[in-house]
Amino acid sequence: MNETELRRIKVLLVDDEPFIRLTLRQILMQIGIPPSSLYDAGDVKAAISETLRIRPTIVLCDIHMPGEDGFAYVATLQKAPIPEVAATPVVMLTSDSGEEAVMTAKGLKVSGYLVKPVSIAAVKKAIERALKVTLS
Repeated sequence: MNETELRRIKVLLVDDEPFIRLTLRQILMQIGIPPSSLYDAGDVKAAISETLRIRPTIVLCDIHMPGEDGFAYVATLQKAPIPEVAATPVVMLTSDSGEEAVMTAKGLKVSGYLVKPVSIAAVKKAIERALKVTLS
């Protein structure tokens, strides 16, 4: 994937912790995704709104958040009446490595599952797998 294609990727970061969203922004910028292509939301309601507004290429989503959790976001997304939105790849990014959470994610057919803390290489690989591309 060349620089022009990389600039077209829109990433939505969904996490209730501002520090985590900031850290993810920095990781994604190191991968080569420009800041203007990074969006974020602090809860599921805001995430659904942003998803419909920006139509992200991929979503990195926490599981455990106040109110609805990341699984509720994925389930809502997959039921969207707009096929392009319903098919948005979601990589769960969580501190929960428990079997129940992993199995729930598998059941929702998420595109990836990363356990925090994450490395730049792990985030890059998860995005490449989800989008079926190679990032330069």
